[in-house]
Amino acid sequence: MEDGNTDANNRPEDRAEQTGPEQAEKRARPVRPWRYVLVVDLLILLALAVCFNIVVYTNYNNIGQLFRVFTYIQNNYVEKVPVSDLVDGAIGGMVKTLDPYSSYQNAEQSEEFRQEISGRIGGVGILISSADPSKLVVVKVFGDSPAERAGLLTGDIIIRADGQSLLDMDQDKAVSLIRGEPGTEVTIDVSRGDEGRTFSATLRREYIVVPSVEGSELPGQPDIALIAVSSFTEQTGNEFEQMLRELDVEHKSGVILDLRYNSGGEVRAALKTAGFLVPGEEIFYVVDRNGKETAETSDSPYIQKPLVVLVNEYSASAAEIVAGAVKDYGSGKLVGVKTYGKGVMQTVYDVQSSSLVLTTNKYLTPGRHDIHGLGIEPDVAAALAAGETATIMPEAEPFDSQLREAERVLREMTAE
Repeated sequence: MEDGNTDANNRPEDRAEQTGPEQAEKRARPVRPWRYVLVVDLLILLALAVCFNIVVYTNYNNIGQLFRVFTYIQNNYVEKVPVSDLVDGAIGGMVKTLDPYSSYQNAEQSEEFRQEISGRIGGVGILISSADPSKLVVVKVFGDSPAERAGLLTGDIIIRADGQSLLDMDQDKAVSLIRGEPGTEVTIDVSRGDEGRTFSATLRREYIVVPSVEGSELPGQPDIALIAVSSFTEQTGNEFEQMLRELDVEHKSGVILDLRYNSGGEVRAALKTAGFLVPGEEIFYVVDRNGKETAETSDSPYIQKPLVVLVNEYSASAAEIVAGAVKDYGSGKLVGVKTYGKGVMQTVYDVQSSSLVLTTNKYLTPGRHDIHGLGIEPDVAAALAAGETATIMPEAEPFDSQLREAERVLREMTAE
């Protein structure tokens, strides 16, 4: 703590060591009238009493209220409720009042979170956007997965799981209803907005290895490297570096990086990834609760290639760190629509077997732009047509209109 030296300076043994000329001067000073000393002492005692009463009153009306409600439930609720459930509910409700991104995860949810960050989960093979915590938007369907075999597509919204509505449910809890032990089944109801219909599908869960980075040559354009990053896990930075080598980017005319539907994830991975794409070391600035700024830097080697970054309204958080760095340094062009605008960062704290995900910092782009609630405007605006589906990592033409525009912009850059 910043005030940790206060107690040390006031220890009794320190006061006892005050001898010598200073003490002689104090003894030589006139003694103050006892009435004056008494008045000062009474004022100090009064101040302490007032402060103590305020603390007691505050505790009684807040913590005391929580305890009374807890007691009413324990003694009067129609069914017996495990104490652990009440404690989890109380903590979760308290954290939920902060912002949409802070959450309390019980032991099961905490384990699922760790699996997601590590890149291996038990589920149905979909990636959910965290940009809008009030609904489950599918941002990617993994190949050879239960979800792909059931026909789910990017942009689908899962509205129910086993008959339970997921709309406006805490996203961590909603996701936990879809994930589970491999071999078990879950029935989901899916809304496909562009077609205006809802359908159901029963999926058998499997172990899903989640690759966060995919890449290939742009179909029909072997001199253009196309890389898609679906999320940022602990392995994304290394996966991205490996993909640059596999695609031999050094000998390509340019790179298209697809960050559409990427809702963020592990900040360290975004930091390493962005380092390959910008000429400077400063990738973003962290701003703490006191307004102190700290530069976050990357030592990844800059690839120095014409670059286009595809973004959309679901590109958020760590994806915006990468996009914001590219835009501010001018090392590439952003194509698409304005990003989501999540300019805050979370820290995960272990609470016994559970986890507290708490918003602890804001971040600024290299140009010190605060994008929270505002998003990042693309350099070239390009929206999907009504009913059009994004072609993430297409195996052949035709491409969606945003990817076609990205190709056109990159061709202009390479011709300059």
